[in-house]
Amino acid sequence: MYAAGLPSKSIADLLLCVVNGEATPELIDRLSAERDRIDSRIGDLVGARNRLGAVIAAATANWRTGQHCRLQ
Repeated sequence: MYAAGLPSKSIADLLLCVVNGEATPELIDRLSAERDRIDSRIGDLVGARNRLGAVIAAATANWRTGQHCRLQ
């Protein structure tokens, strides 16, 4: 659950659900909010990866051709 990005408080609440077999609306809301936070982070990481890919492509072109690096 830590690998999924859940904070310890959410994990503790989730374990209570597992132990007593009952979920609460608050737990569902918290887990949904955590999923939304992770989705947002994924979007940020994909954008960063794409920008890094453009920098790598420009640097590779410079190395191969001697032309100035230009991001596209």
